[in-house]
Amino acid sequence: MTEQPRNRQDIPATDKWNVAALYPNDAAWEADLTIAQDLPEVVEVYRGRLGESARMLGEALTAWFESMRHLEKVYVYAHLRSDEDLGNDTYKGMLDRARTAMVRLSTAGAYLSPEILTIDDARINYWLHDPQVAPYAFWIKDILRGKPHTLTPSEERIMAMVSEPLSTISDIYKVLKNVDLSARIKPAVDSEGQEHPLTHGTFVKLEESRDRTLRKSAFDAYYGEFAGNRNTNAAALNGQIKAHLFEAQARNYGSALEAALFDDAVPTAVYNALIEAVHEALPSFYRYVALRKRLLGVDKLHIYDTYVPVIPAVDLKYSYDESVQVISDGLRVLGDEYVSVMRDGLMNGWVDRYENVGKRSGAYSSGCYDSMPYILLNHNGTVDACFTLAHELGHSMHSWYANRNQPYHLADYRILVAEVASTTNEKLLHHHLLSQTNDKAVRAYLINQQLDDFRGTLFRQTMFAEFEKLIHERAEAGEPLTVNALDETYYGLVKLYFGDTVAFDDEDRAIAWEWSRVDHFFYDFYVYKYATGMSAAVALSSALLNEGQPALERYLAFLKGGGSQYPLDLLKTAGVDLTTPTPVQAALAEFTRLVAELEALVG
Repeated sequence: MTEQPRNRQDIPATDKWNVAALYPNDAAWEADLTIAQDLPEVVEVYRGRLGESARMLGEALTAWFESMRHLEKVYVYAHLRSDEDLGNDTYKGMLDRARTAMVRLSTAGAYLSPEILTIDDARINYWLHDPQVAPYAFWIKDILRGKPHTLTPSEERIMAMVSEPLSTISDIYKVLKNVDLSARIKPAVDSEGQEHPLTHGTFVKLEESRDRTLRKSAFDAYYGEFAGNRNTNAAALNGQIKAHLFEAQARNYGSALEAALFDDAVPTAVYNALIEAVHEALPSFYRYVALRKRLLGVDKLHIYDTYVPVIPAVDLKYSYDESVQVISDGLRVLGDEYVSVMRDGLMNGWVDRYENVGKRSGAYSSGCYDSMPYILLNHNGTVDACFTLAHELGHSMHSWYANRNQPYHLADYRILVAEVASTTNEKLLHHHLLSQTNDKAVRAYLINQQLDDFRGTLFRQTMFAEFEKLIHERAEAGEPLTVNALDETYYGLVKLYFGDTVAFDDEDRAIAWEWSRVDHFFYDFYVYKYATGMSAAVALSSALLNEGQPALERYLAFLKGGGSQYPLDLLKTAGVDLTTPTPVQAALAEFTRLVAELEALVG
C-alpha cells in the first residue's frame, strides 16, 4: 500500500529546504517586513523628477531595484513557508502581508515607466550612455519598446492596485484544490481490495501501477472528486481569463495571447506554428498510442492506461539520494563546476523533498537574488520523480549562474529560456541512462519513458496551449465559458491528440474535466514554453554531447546571460533559432525515430 503523507513536523530537517538561511526565524522576517513598509516612500521621492537629469534617473532606478530586492526576499520566505502547509493560517497570513507590501511598492513605483516615456527621445538616448544610467540601458530600452501599451501615471497606479484582488482568483482555486478538495478524495482500491491513499502527489504514481484495477479506481476516484467542483472551478477559470482579457484590453493589445507573449518579445506566430507543427506530427503519436495498446495487451485502451510503463519486465526505482547520484553522472557533460555546485545544493538545503499533509502539490524552483535556488519536490521514488528533480534543478542552476554573473535587475531570466535549461537536463539524463545498458528490456523501457516525456512535454503541453488559446478566443468573442463548454472543448482536444486507438467510451468521459485540475491554466499562456523548451533542449543537448567544449561554452554563456537579452536572442547565441520551424520539427522527428526504435526492440 502507498504510505500516508506525513505531518510536516514528522519529516527530518535534512529532508526539508533550509528556509532559515533566508531568515533564522519569523521574528527576523517581521523586522525586514517592517523596513519594507517604508520602501514605497523611498521610491516615491523621485516621482515627477526623472526627466531632470541623468543623475536623478540613475538614482531613482537604483532606489527602485534595491527596494524590490529587499522585498522579494521577504516575499520568498513567506511563500515558501506557506507552501509547506497550505492549511497553516500563520504563514497564509504572512504571505498575504508580503503580497500587500509588494502591491504597495509596485503601486509606488508605477510612475517609473510612464514617466520615462515622457522624456524626450533624444535626451533619453543620450542619457543611456551616462555612467549612472548605462547599467539600466537594456531595462530602459525594454520600457521604450512597450510605449504603445503603457498607460498614464494615474492609470498605471490603478493597474498596480487591482493586481492584488485579481490574484485572489487563482488563490481561491489553489486552496480549493490543495486543501478542501484534497481532503475529500477517496482512496483507490486495487485488484485485491486493498486501499491506497489518493492525493495530488500519489495520483500519477497510482496511474503507473501495473494493476489495471488500481489504475481505473484511482482515475475514477480522483476525477470523480473534481466532478463535484467543476462549476466552482469553471467560475474561477472564467474569472481568471476575464482578468487576462481586462489587462490585455486595458493595455491596448490585440489579444490576450499577444499580451502574454509581449514581455518575452515572442511573436504570436511562434505560438501558432508550434500548434501547427504538432498537429502535423500527430500520425506519429497515433502510431505510438497504437504500439502502447499492443504492448499492454488490452482489448480497449483507456486514458488510465496511458501512464503505466508498457515494458513490464523493468521497474526502475530511485530513492532521493540515488536520484542525486544518477543526475550527477548524467550531467557530467556540463562541467565540473556545474556538477559540484548542484550536488552540494541538492544535499544541503535547496530541496524540500517529500510530500506532507497540506503541502503544495507538484514541483517548482523558486528563490530570489539573495537566496538559495530552492526546489519544492514531492519525491515518490519513481523514475519520473528523478526526472522531475533534474528538471527543477535546471531552473535552479540557471538561477545560480545568472545571479552570479548579472546585476540584480538583469539576473531574472524569462520563463521561456528557463524551460530550456530544465529540459536540457532531462535530455542529458535520458542519454546517460540509455548509455549505461545494452539490455533490450531496459532500453525499451527507457525509450518508452522518453517517448512519454515527449508526450507529456511536447504533445500534452501543446494540447494545453491550444486549449488556452481556444478558451481565450471564445471569451474575447463574448462567448460564455460555461462548465459544459469547457468540458466539450477539452474533451475534443484530448480525442484529437490521442486519436481513435483510445476507446473514448463512458470509462474515459471523466477526462473531459481534467482542465479543472491544471494549475497552469491560471498562469496566462505559460505552458507552451515547456514545448518550445523541449524543442530547444533537443538541439542543445545534441550539441553538448557531440561538440563538447565549444557547445558547453555557448551553453554556460546562455545560463550566465540571465535576463540581459530577450529569450529568442539568447537562444540564437546558444545556437537555436525558434523563429524558424527547424527546432520543433527536429524534436518531432526525434520522437518519430524513438517510436521506430521501440518498435524494433519489442518486435
